[in-house]
Amino acid sequence: MIPTASSAGDCSAVPGAGLGQRLEAALLLVEDNAPLRQMLSWELSDLGYQVSAAGDCAEARHLMQRQPLRCALIDIRLPDGDGRALGAELAARAPGLTIVLMSGAHDLQPDPGLAPHVRAYLKKPVNLHSLHQLFVASGKPARAAFNNGSRVP
Repeated sequence: MIPTASSAGDCSAVPGAGLGQRLEAALLLVEDNAPLRQMLSWELSDLGYQVSAAGDCAEARHLMQRQPLRCALIDIRLPDGDGRALGAELAARAPGLTIVLMSGAHDLQPDPGLAPHVRAYLKKPVNLHSLHQLFVASGKPARAAFNNGSRVP
């Protein structure tokens, strides 16, 4: 069973305040809504993530090749493809990558076939505390990720 979350929660007026452990990890954010992408980038950066943000699948693929990643937060509905398929592709390229999918479509159901590489499905608005805890709990070291098919030292 893949966890889901639907409540926005209250995470304080200060981004990252009270969320506990900082996670110094490279994170790929794929969100086509530019203002939401910017807001999530700022908030995740405040938590210690090194955020690479993309607005579509093509840009995400390009960013994935540039640096090893530990985490990915991917919108399901993207202008040039499906975030679930992108997640599967990224997981094949980087088996240690912790992937969380998100969607604003409240009627969307998780696909149990994706369970091996998807940590959770979140409904927008994303609860930053829940998201951060998912990544912290993943416990996979950054060196478990792959970049362009070669092992990261």
